Amino acid sequence: MITIKKILITILLLMFITTSLIGCTNEGETNVANNDVEMNQTSDVSETDGNIEEENEEELEEDSDDSDEGSQKPNLKSNLAEIRDQVYDREEQVNKLDTNGDGYLTIDEYNGTLKLFEDMDLDDDKRLSAEETEYMITFEDIPTGSFIMGTDDPITAFGKEEVASSPAHPVSIDGFQMAATELTTAQYCLYLNSALEAGQIAVELGDNSVIEKERMIYPVPTYEVRGASGTTYEGKLFMQLSQVPSISHEYNENGPLLVPEHPLNQNWISYVPDMEKFYVDPGFENWPAAYLKFYGAMAFSEYYDLSLPTEAEWEYAASGGQQFEFPTVDGTNDGDKSNYACFNVEQKEDFEGADEPENYVGFRLDVGKYPANPYGLYDLAGNVWEWTLDWYDENFYQYNVINGITKNPLNNKDGYEDPPEDKVGVTGGPGQVFSHGARVCKGGSYNYHESMTYTTLRFPVYYYIANDHFGARFVIRSSDVEFNGK
Repeated sequence: MITIKKILITILLLMFITTSLIGCTNEGETNVANNDVEMNQTSDVSETDGNIEEENEEELEEDSDDSDEGSQKPNLKSNLAEIRDQVYDREEQVNKLDTNGDGYLTIDEYNGTLKLFEDMDLDDDKRLSAEETEYMITFEDIPTGSFIMGTDDPITAFGKEEVASSPAHPVSIDGFQMAATELTTAQYCLYLNSALEAGQIAVELGDNSVIEKERMIYPVPTYEVRGASGTTYEGKLFMQLSQVPSISHEYNENGPLLVPEHPLNQNWISYVPDMEKFYVDPGFENWPAAYLKFYGAMAFSEYYDLSLPTEAEWEYAASGGQQFEFPTVDGTNDGDKSNYACFNVEQKEDFEGADEPENYVGFRLDVGKYPANPYGLYDLAGNVWEWTLDWYDENFYQYNVINGITKNPLNNKDGYEDPPEDKVGVTGGPGQVFSHGARVCKGGSYNYHESMTYTTLRFPVYYYIANDHFGARFVIRSSDVEFNGK
């Protein structure tokens, strides 16, 4: 017997089922409709985004124009100067030396020294293959001749006139050979491995904060290369294999700390103690060797029967046989001719040099990225400072004039004393008075302004200074050359 209660339950079940079916149908229809709406919204948003992007680009261009007019900081999106094409072609130079065209160089064909040849000859077959010459030092002949050394128009740098480059005076130079490029990381690494095996150098773990002095005091373990016991330069620091970039002299405008330099400004030579081997990080083999101290350059030169150039030899070669004001392809300088700070660094109102911040790189580049000077020498201006043999004396040119010295001048006089390595009691720096003996560096570097790249500019540097913008270039000269002739 059907009760009223059962009838009511049945009615409720039927209502629930019907509602569920209707709900499913509506949900499905709603989902389809919503998909259409979402697709339409997506399309509308895409079109809107596109319009917004176009408007933003126009606004950015307008802002950029306004920025260029009202600000000294250009709105630069990228810097193509960093990836400029290679000019120096080592393989081409090797092929020129391969006079018999057999694809190998013999010692008679190579224009470097015997010791260099022997270290490159890895398989000891008395000839150099293409693989063995991949990072070879090539040399250019610099003919005997005369030029005017120095200038009677002092260069202004660091707020004062650099009178040490005066007076201009005639000098004659015996012919020699000069490396076409600055010393590279691969070339110095070859030396380090050879010298370590020969017992000429020692490697120890030091502290990178020594490089930075007050600018960075956090201890960063850093391998140091020194002259081995019993050698000419026993205990002298040759190079620090810094794996971190230097700290700049500029403060962060939003904080109290000094700004780090470009992250690529590190050494790129590494030492693996377990294998007792030095290596160059891939891709940086042709970068100029940096963090190279004066005695590290001297040790390299003597190990391979080479020499650092005298200041006079460097300036003579840099003048290109044409009294070039700058040691470049044509005697002028800008961001397409050398790697330096090619903009108005000091914000001078009367600045007349190249003001091309878009061509400023901010770190070292492969050697030979800029055109060579008339003697076939690359990067004499910029990239890294280059050590010379000379002690620095601001009166040396005047001394030569007074004493009639005109042939192969070299300031190797006695009376100069290196500062202590701990730097206690030492003063001196760019534009300052030096308390101890310093060496002459030439050519400027990637981070120095135009005045430092003048052919005649003389830059005093203590022997232990060697951060990411100090390197070297070497010469081969006859043992018959007499210095300081009249």
